[in-house]
Amino acid sequence: MSRIATTVFICFFVFLALVPNSKLVVEPMSLEVAPSWQKSPPYSQSFGRDVSAIHSDDDGNDKAAAASNDEHHNYHTSNNNNNNNNEVHYQASCHCGRVQYEVIGDPLNAKLCHCRGCQKLHGAPLEWVAVFAKDQVRFPTPTSLEHLYFYSSALDQGWTSVQAPERILPVKVSCSHCRTPIADEGRNMWLAFATLFGFTEEGEQGIPESFRHSCHLFYNQRCIHIPDDKTKWHGHRNQSPEWKPS
Repeated sequence: MSRIATTVFICFFVFLALVPNSKLVVEPMSLEVAPSWQKSPPYSQSFGRDVSAIHSDDDGNDKAAAASNDEHHNYHTSNNNNNNNNEVHYQASCHCGRVQYEVIGDPLNAKLCHCRGCQKLHGAPLEWVAVFAKDQVRFPTPTSLEHLYFYSSALDQGWTSVQAPERILPVKVSCSHCRTPIADEGRNMWLAFATLFGFTEEGEQGIPESFRHSCHLFYNQRCIHIPDDKTKWHGHRNQSPEWKPS
């Protein structure tokens, strides 16, 4: 046997002898499953990107932007003076309970919207919204944030919770599991769907005065007539003509 063949033969047996006793050490990969925005309350106003050319939903109405303009005075001057103690005032949850959140203080305003987009979104005659500044909103557990889904009707594009830092505001927020609509999220405002707080007229707490609607929006698109004394607008409050019965 040649010297080269002998050398190969010996190396082969040495390899067989060593491999069974060898241990392959694999360092575990550290995956950041939850993005950083999930970890630090409050629900910061800086989340998401603002694209100035996009200001409309499928009805041509950006309700969150309109609410921000409408509540500018309340947000910047009072910002709900009773928010200073950071006490949780109200809690809301989706149908399956996977998404739960809290709000500090009372809403800046509450409205009933009768537009076609809200009718389709909720499968109901109207939408009841309570307007909060985004720094009033808290998600107490990472689990709730992990089940949020964001959708832009202007772009026809959605984002999961992991993709949330890339979402383009305004968006509609829902539970990714049971699909309950949660809120409309704008650049500064959180338009909470007030039914998720569980108020009822005959409940122990009743409906807080700050959650009672101050006006009707897009009343000319209504499915049902509500004969109350609240101002009824053709579009957004103070940005469209008042509706008057013919």
